[in-house]
Amino acid sequence: MANRPVLARQPINKGMPESLCETCVHLREVVTPKQSRFLLCTLSTTEPEFPKYPRQPVVVCDGYRPNVESDAAPG
Repeated sequence: MANRPVLARQPINKGMPESLCETCVHLREVVTPKQSRFLLCTLSTTEPEFPKYPRQPVVVCDGYRPNVESDAAPG
């Protein structure tokens, strides 16, 4: 079995199917004071074809790049 990198961030899955965003290097998690959680795609700042807050779950994305510090890719 292959060694896996140490986790920097674990996906938080509260009843939703897993999303590529959870393990993407372009993710910036935004949590409001009322604890609402939004997944911001940082690619949206330079690439207009990527939505700022993609509808979840994202199962296919041309901009997806796995976060090397995350050990669990969805699927």
